[in-house]
Amino acid sequence: MPKITGASIEEHRASQHRALLDAAEELINSSGGTLPTLAEVGEAIGLARSSVYLYVKSRKDLIVQLLLDIIPKWIEQINSGIDAAGDDNVERLLAYVNETVDLFAEGTHGPLMIAAQHVPEAFQDPRVREAHDALAPIARNLLVEAGCQHPAAALPIIDSAIQRGADLISSGRADRDTVRTVLHAMVRGAVNS
Repeated sequence: MPKITGASIEEHRASQHRALLDAAEELINSSGGTLPTLAEVGEAIGLARSSVYLYVKSRKDLIVQLLLDIIPKWIEQINSGIDAAGDDNVERLLAYVNETVDLFAEGTHGPLMIAAQHVPEAFQDPRVREAHDALAPIARNLLVEAGCQHPAAALPIIDSAIQRGADLISSGRADRDTVRTVLHAMVRGAVNS
């Protein structure tokens, strides 16, 4: 009989589930975005593949669970940066840009998105869409508060530029300061137009 590591079976299962998600995230990040098999994830924490299925049903379910676990952390990171920027609306918008670039270029966003491309149907999960959709109002509200006259047009353009800038940083074709300078000019232009 397997050893129970928590005070109760529920605590044990919660601990195992957390360890499984952490191991999957670590495997994805350390590989640059390769989606591990469930057997590989189980092996990383000493769990038999058959036991892994108690926590995740498939690789798609694994990605869905990882996204549901990490998107709120991403939002918290972005909001912390915005809050630290103070009360100036333009500075808060620039903080959004900085935090998002950092998240995409150095954080868990890039590898997890690469891994998730192997199971694109994970993005159709209503829970994932709802969690991800919580990001859009943050940027849209910042644009409006900073005086942007066309936030519906500016937001997807800025978000695309952030992604491209992060790609340039990750690939070593541009440094963070250069990317931020260009993005800041773009954002200031959107606000002042």
